[in-house]
Amino acid sequence: MSFKSLVAALSLISAAAHAGDFKAAYVDIQRAVQEVDEGKVAKAKLQSVADAKQKAFEKEQNTIKAELEAYQRQKPTMDDKVSAAKETELQKKMFDFQQKAEKLRGELAEMERKELGTIFPKLEQLLGQIAQREGLTMVFDRSSSGLAWAPTSLDLTNELIRMYNGQFKAGGAGGAAKKDDSKKEESKKP
Repeated sequence: MSFKSLVAALSLISAAAHAGDFKAAYVDIQRAVQEVDEGKVAKAKLQSVADAKQKAFEKEQNTIKAELEAYQRQKPTMDDKVSAAKETELQKKMFDFQQKAEKLRGELAEMERKELGTIFPKLEQLLGQIAQREGLTMVFDRSSSGLAWAPTSLDLTNELIRMYNGQFKAGGAGGAAKKDDSKKEESKKP
């Protein structure tokens, strides 16, 4: 949170407190994303993909390392031109490997953003419902706002997680699917 944002937030808090209507709480959005069922499923999927890519990555790394060690052992007996060519080849392989590593990190970060990105809007919607129901003026995000301390009684994270899991199925199906299922059940009743 920037200094200007902090000053603006403090001004709002001060104005609301003087009006007597100020009521605040906080939530840890990052923890909520990690703990909702849909987030756990997404994290497991991401971990599975990352583990598979990591194994392939380590195999390639070990191959390059073995080539480098073999080169180091053979270098004293090599012709200068052959040695220089092999060194250039190994440097190119290491550079390409580093580029792959960077690309892999980017791909994994993008996958995480896509997998978890659908969760944030749903959390925000539910948090708005909680805030309205409780008559809250502000809800702070403990994971990003720099909230240093607040009593645990003001923490809405567990309630947010329970609401999310109750309304949205893990695996991407939303509350609409649950409502459709309940209508089907009602139509089956005699």
